[in-house]
Amino acid sequence: MTAICLVVLFFVLITIGAPVAVALGGSVAAVSLLLDPIPLPIIGQKLFANLDHFSLMAVPFFFFAAALMETGGLVRRLINLANAIVGHWTGGLGVTTVLSCVFFAAISGSSPATVAGIGRIMYPNLTREGYSPRYALGALVTAGSIGILIPPSIPLIMFGFVTETSVTRLFLAGVVPGVIYALGMIAMAIFLARRTDVPRHPPAPMRQRASAIWTALPALALPVMIFVGIYGLPPVSLGPVQIEGGAIFTPTEAAVMATLLAMVIGMFFYRELSPTGVVKAIVSTAPSVGMIFFITTNALLFAFFITQLGIPAAVTDLIMSLGLETWQFLLLVNLLFLIIGFFLEGVPTILMFVPVLFPAAVAMGVDPVHFGIIVIVNIELGLVTPPVGLNLFVAAGVSERSVVDVFKGALPWMAVTIAVLMLVTFVPQLSLFLPNLMFN
Repeated sequence: MTAICLVVLFFVLITIGAPVAVALGGSVAAVSLLLDPIPLPIIGQKLFANLDHFSLMAVPFFFFAAALMETGGLVRRLINLANAIVGHWTGGLGVTTVLSCVFFAAISGSSPATVAGIGRIMYPNLTREGYSPRYALGALVTAGSIGILIPPSIPLIMFGFVTETSVTRLFLAGVVPGVIYALGMIAMAIFLARRTDVPRHPPAPMRQRASAIWTALPALALPVMIFVGIYGLPPVSLGPVQIEGGAIFTPTEAAVMATLLAMVIGMFFYRELSPTGVVKAIVSTAPSVGMIFFITTNALLFAFFITQLGIPAAVTDLIMSLGLETWQFLLLVNLLFLIIGFFLEGVPTILMFVPVLFPAAVAMGVDPVHFGIIVIVNIELGLVTPPVGLNLFVAAGVSERSVVDVFKGALPWMAVTIAVLMLVTFVPQLSLFLPNLMFN
């Protein structure tokens, strides 16, 4: 009875237009007042305790690093590098868009930030060069979703936080699926460009390519620093020189270092970032960070509440009683997340539904790291499906076109997302190969 009241009240609040965070926390508080399953003082303590975690500190710093990259000229250098390398291909600017999203994703950890940062530069360039608006929007929206799969990834941090799974392993597990996703997007960019007969450019002169590589080196140092810092270097022994190797810092510390390095590069290497620009970057990222933390604390309260009611255990018992094979369970999970993606964004999806489904997945023998990557690719699909696909709205704002136009442009590109989802779901070694290689 209590669980039914909780769910009904949550959807009532959503229906009348309450923000997701308010619906989550409000439904818990109201049910506690009416039915008293958990004392209100406990709810207050949980609200504050939910934010008192070291791993969550990575979220604002990765957002801040992304803003500094855009303001400090790092994004433009990365785009110039990608264009110098592949701009002469068929669909060269489309391929440049995909590669730029990969470069940016390897630092920002956020899909909407990737769409916004790359879209502001690439969308006008694509349309100016003869690419249709739908092609440009489809490339930005779907390639931008790579931002939450290639490490670092804010949703992966959230998944690791909720399930107590190693964030380092999760980051490493996203590398191979992320590369496959990027290659699929590049293939789609070339295929669609051939169908529309977009113009091709001659190859960039070697001097121009060398200049693009040289100027982009400081920006490329960011993802290298993050990867080496989190996973370390192998042990080295050269006579008297002994290097033990191993990790240098945690993912949260990597976020702080990425922010610091982005600031240094923007201010002293490219000299496009001023103290005023740093303040503007803080102001621009504060609303997004505040929104995520507001949703996080209320969603974790909601998850704590349903756990106390025994819902995850009941769901696990129900699934086990059905006698499903592992592949059938994973297919069911994908269908469920597809439906959820129509109505909820990535962070509340993880915080609300992973605590319910994760125990069942473990009971079915699914590796926690593998399950995490499945969840993230499902969220990538949800980012480009209406009515609440966040990437659709970001791209609509960047391009000043309707969300319907953006979604129509994304439709052919979504075939790649679905194909990657099927591969990740039913070929677990794609996700587990690197973590097993590094840690076993």
